[in-house]
Amino acid sequence: MNWKQVHKKYDYLLALAVIALGVFGVVMIYTSVFSEAVPLHVRNANLGLWQRQRAFIITGVILMLVFSFIDYHYITRFYWAIYAAMLLLLVVVLLIGKDEGTGVARWIWIPLPLIGALSMQPSEFAKIFITIFLAKFLEVYRFNRPFLFAAVLALIGVPVILVVLQPSFSASMVVLTVSLTVLFVGGLYWRIILAGLAVVAPIIVVIWFDLQREVPIIVTRFLGEWQWRRIESFLRPELANPDTVRQTQGSVEAIIKGGLTGNGFLGNPYIILGNNDFIFSVAASQFGFVGAAVLLGVVAFIISRCILIALRAVDMEGRLLAAGVAGMLIFETFFHVSVATNLLPNTGMPFPFMSYGGSMIWVHMLAIGMVLNVRLPRKPRSIFDEQDEEE
Repeated sequence: MNWKQVHKKYDYLLALAVIALGVFGVVMIYTSVFSEAVPLHVRNANLGLWQRQRAFIITGVILMLVFSFIDYHYITRFYWAIYAAMLLLLVVVLLIGKDEGTGVARWIWIPLPLIGALSMQPSEFAKIFITIFLAKFLEVYRFNRPFLFAAVLALIGVPVILVVLQPSFSASMVVLTVSLTVLFVGGLYWRIILAGLAVVAPIIVVIWFDLQREVPIIVTRFLGEWQWRRIESFLRPELANPDTVRQTQGSVEAIIKGGLTGNGFLGNPYIILGNNDFIFSVAASQFGFVGAAVLLGVVAFIISRCILIALRAVDMEGRLLAAGVAGMLIFETFFHVSVATNLLPNTGMPFPFMSYGGSMIWVHMLAIGMVLNVRLPRKPRSIFDEQDEEE
């Protein structure tokens, strides 16, 4: 790395945009707890949410800064160890992380001295781990060959299935989407893409017709009871349990009643504790269409910077890392906003950098840190390599 040029090439705007989004998220979590819609007993039980999120953001920014100065080549050289660690965490959470009340296995609780128990969500870390692994794997191997392509699909399929088993459909979709994004940017042949579409399209049609049944035959075999209830409440809200659709209806009403300029700070009488899956609606309720547009504009700026860095990367590894992070942010933002506006069933998708959760914040900050490092200038590896050009 050319340290003399680092201060000139460092993407300060990207780093500041991410920090601003994180700080705004802390404020929105505060308002989600202290707004007039939240009953007193619920508010008292969640008083510390915004303070914990503040700690997550501070530590996340430190992670981002640290990883922005660690050469990503040093990290990607351990790609097989990273892949193995990802599988180990996903298996461990299935073995010891199951909640007896809900049957969900998503968190590993780690006891720490002076701090107490800290929860870790392996499915969140799988998003960046699979990106790092594929960035190096596709740089090393010519994956379009039949045998290697089948191997790549298997390597992607294992963590996706392990996340589905938790169950976490939304996280598994992010892992799959990030993987497909990296494959596409890595040079996946169009004939393979078309062949894949030819296989997937009939499956989508069959699922669509199956969902038209009052009790689907196929879908219910692969989804848990609560997952099917969420989809059913989206397809037939008039027949759904009121508790199932209350949050989504409140989200839509919050966005509508927010109007052009919003209800003002703490003016969110529609959503109770929207600190995670409905944080966008909390912001739209208080700051209206203008605030929501600015918020999405900041996210679009962050994504565009990631894409630009991918296009200007000096090698395939850097290009795939930045592209994978951009794909993750696009998918998560699209699904979160679609759920908030009732365009898609409630999938529990976080809003990048804003929704509550330590694992999500750390993973996304770490990912941006690696993207920032991809942009930094590097000394030529040999006399045949060219020096980075000044922008």
